[in-house]
Order: sequence, then C-alpha cells, then structure tokens
Amino acid sequence: MLPELIVLITAFLVLFLDLLVSERVKIVLAPLAMVGLTAAIIFTFNLLPLESEMLGGRFVFNGITGWFKISFLLSCLITIALSLDLLDGRFANRRENPEHLGSRGEYYMVLLFTLAGMMFLVSARDLITLYISLELTTIPLFVLAAWKQHDPLSSEAGLKYVILGALSSATLLFGLGLLYGLTGSTSLPLIAETITSSPAIWLAAALIIAGVGFKLTIVPFHMWAADVYQGAPTPITAYLTVASKGAGLAFLFQIFFVGGLLPGWNTLFAILATATMTLGNLVAIVQHNIKRFMAFSAISQAGYLIMGFLGPFDEGGPAMIFYLLIYVITNLTVFSVIVFYSNETGREEIEDYRGLARTNPIIALIMMAALFGLAGIPPLSGFVGKFFLFSIASKAGFNWLVAVAAVNSTISLYYYLRIVRQMYIEPVFEGAEKISVTPVLGTTIVLGGIGSVIVGIIPFFYETISSQTISWLQIFGF
Repeated sequence: MLPELIVLITAFLVLFLDLLVSERVKIVLAPLAMVGLTAAIIFTFNLLPLESEMLGGRFVFNGITGWFKISFLLSCLITIALSLDLLDGRFANRRENPEHLGSRGEYYMVLLFTLAGMMFLVSARDLITLYISLELTTIPLFVLAAWKQHDPLSSEAGLKYVILGALSSATLLFGLGLLYGLTGSTSLPLIAETITSSPAIWLAAALIIAGVGFKLTIVPFHMWAADVYQGAPTPITAYLTVASKGAGLAFLFQIFFVGGLLPGWNTLFAILATATMTLGNLVAIVQHNIKRFMAFSAISQAGYLIMGFLGPFDEGGPAMIFYLLIYVITNLTVFSVIVFYSNETGREEIEDYRGLARTNPIIALIMMAALFGLAGIPPLSGFVGKFFLFSIASKAGFNWLVAVAAVNSTISLYYYLRIVRQMYIEPVFEGAEKISVTPVLGTTIVLGGIGSVIVGIIPFFYETISSQTISWLQIFGF
C-alpha cells in the first residue's frame, strides 16, 4: 500500500502548505505534487514482481494492479504538468488568460484524492471497498469539472456531471446490492466461486454495466461527455478522458474477471463495443470545437478498450491494460498541444490550428504523430495496442467485430486528418508568428511524443504485463 500512502501524504502536505505559506511560496506546490507522484511511480514499478495481499484479502497487489496504477499515476502527473501555466500564470507570451484557474493547493489536493481512489479501486477485492473507492474517484471529478467559477459552461459541466453521476452511482449500487443478495458475500473471489447463472444475476450484471458505462462513456451512457469535456478546464478535460475511463475499466475488470461474471456476456460486450466506437467516430466527424471533438474520440476509444473482455483473462487482461497505457500517453500528448495552443491564443476551434506547422513545426509534428497513434497507424503504439485487442476478438470468434473495428479505425483516420490538414495545408493566420512555449509544457509535449511512439515498439511493456498476468493466475489459482 506504499504507493497509495505516498499519494495521500502528498495530498495532505499540499493542502497544509497551501493553508500555511504565503502566495509567493505556493509555487512549490506543483513540484511537490510531481515529486510525490514520481516517487509513487518508482515504488510501484519496483513492486511489480511482487504478489501479495493484506486486510484479510480485501487489498491485493500484483503485476496487473501495478500496471493499472502506473497508468493512473502517469495520467495525474501529466495533468499537473499541463495545469502549471493556468494555475501559476506562466504564459510564454505573458498574456492574461481567461481560463486562469487559481486555488493551486485545493486543485492539486482534489486531483490527488481522485487518483488515490483509482489506486485503491484496482486493488480492492471486496464490493464495499470497491464502491467506496469508485466514489472517491468520481466525486472529486465533479468538483474539478466545475472549477472555473465564473464560467457558465464550467458550471453547466459540473451540474450535468453530478446529476448523471448520481444516477449512475445509484444504478451501480443497486446492481452490487443484488449481487451481494444472490451470493451472500462481498468478497470478489468468493462471489466467483458461488455465482450461478440466473435471471437475477443477469439483472445485477446489466445494472453494473449501465452504472460503470457512464464512467467509461460506453454508448448509450455517453450523453454527458461532450458538454462536460467542453466546459471543464482544459487540463481537467485531458484528465477526464483517461482517468474516468481507466477507473471504469478497472471496475469492470474487477467485477467481470475477478468476480467471475464474464461468462455469457461476450456478445453484449461485442455489441456495446460496436455501438460505442461507431457512434463516437461518426459524431466526431461533424465537431468543430476541439474539446468536443476529443470527447467523441474518447468515446470511440472506449469501444476498443472493452474488446478485451471478449477473451480469457490471461489474454484479454494484458491487452486491455497495455492499450490503456498507450492511450494515456498518446491522448495526453494530444491534449498537451491543445493546452499549449489554448493558453497562448485562447482558441479552441479545429480551424484555429491552421498553419501551426509553419509557426511551430516540431509541436505540429508531435501532434500529428499522436493523432495517428490514436487512429492506429503503424508502426505507432496505437496500432500495436489495437492489434492485440483485435486478436482477442478474432480468437473469441467475433471476426465481424474485427471488421467493424477496422472500418472504424479508417473513419477515425479521416477525422484526425482534419486537424492535420489545418496544421499543414491550410494557410496560416495573417501576421501569425511562432508561439513560445513554457519549459515544463514544452518538455511534456516532447516526452509525450517520444512515449507515444516507443511504448508500442519496445516489446518490454506488453511482454512484462502478459508474463505478470500469467504469474498472478498461477499463484491465485484462477
């Protein structure tokens, strides 16, 4: 539990320092949060070979949970880096930005608490702990979505998010209550041993899928995403695209793989994947605001992620986690460029990116590579991740789904090329000059671009995740 403790201690340190030190000294809060997250990543990575449990089996650490946690920690670390300019007023052109967030200490503390919830969630082996961890993850996100106090869009985003979030939580809790009533246990391993197929179990599983589908933005539970993503502060939009999705994926992973509910649900997951990736891709084509555009891109990516549930645990689990890691790096790289451009120009329309390749060629190149990675163009990481997920679906006998996913990848390439066209083909704005970038944000963009290329090329990541999955199965008898 050391990584979780590091995150929580860092959160409280940030809060107390925010209360006790002067405004001039508060500039150290972000570096402190980033150091804490870096330490947590290092400790988690060193713990990966270990297989252990505590609290009577209610909290488990293994290679699978470790890689989930690394993805979560990495997403939070990058989000803090993306938030620095807005929180501290560090604009390369020293422009007064209308999205300035303020309240540094509270912002970082809330962000770290939602991260702690995700980390506890993936290690929980008990329904009660699982649900409380999910709420610890979700409730701070409601606050973060409405962080821009004087922006009507942000207030609307927070209100819609909390109303639909409450409805999804109630649906999920009803499903978990049915599951407990039918099995007589809150322990996921015991539920897996005692569960039997019945209409009541089907109802419980359906309610759980509906409740978690909200977090994952699975169709038809995606209706909140575009408005919330557009209204939230841009760094929080970036975090929502990966954090909420990662938490939902981890919850379904716990219930359907560890809790033993998966058999018999393959066809439903295939249908949900088809509807999600198709609607996300088709609606993204007609978007003009880049944050709404990325919202529907994130919806389509959820369709690819849940394809991992079509296969057995030793194959589907590693493929999902590997693609989640790739998605975190690649999607946040795209958002790092969006944050940079929004900070310096205040523009958020796709057409506003025209001529970026002439004023900032390196940033435009990284943006293009990350977008192609999301589309799954070889040899980028996104292609490798999708290849493993498509293989899972094919082995499970869902060749029609592989065909649908391939067509959707082609559609996604078309709408990602809309941004590339603006950057490389459309004429630059009259009088446009090179846009300066702050050191931290520039470093984040470059490192993200490198990571989005090499994670899929270097076999270490997938091989390690896969081998640790098999080891965990052997030790715990799955």
